[in-house]
Amino acid sequence: MLQILLVVIGMYALAALSVHLAFWLSQGRARNRRHYVLVADEKEQHMEWYMRSFYAFSRRMGKDVKLTIVDRGATAETLAIVNRLNGDESGTAISGTDGLQGDGLLWQLQSRGIVAESEQAVLVDLQSQADLSKLPF
Repeated sequence: MLQILLVVIGMYALAALSVHLAFWLSQGRARNRRHYVLVADEKEQHMEWYMRSFYAFSRRMGKDVKLTIVDRGATAETLAIVNRLNGDESGTAISGTDGLQGDGLLWQLQSRGIVAESEQAVLVDLQSQADLSKLPF
């Protein structure tokens, strides 16, 4: 009876040690991060919902998601929501993109150091129905 108890305790300790070892080894690797760049203008009224949905998706799926909000004339209320929600999470709000679209905008964000080349950047114009299909939820 004592031998069986010692085997069970030993197996439990071995399992716990292997989980800790796997976690320690995975810390050295760069995680595959998805970076979403959302373009908001003065007509955007659902920014809080988008941001909360992204962060909930990130927590639920265990995927590292970073948000960057590009200001193209967004209202002061929208910018206040972005700044308030970015206080706890990983995200950035920027302006001054000079009306660039698509790859030009992503290139400018990379040159500023906002989007890293190793990140999978996804540009989503919130006013375009076609771009809304790029959202993960």
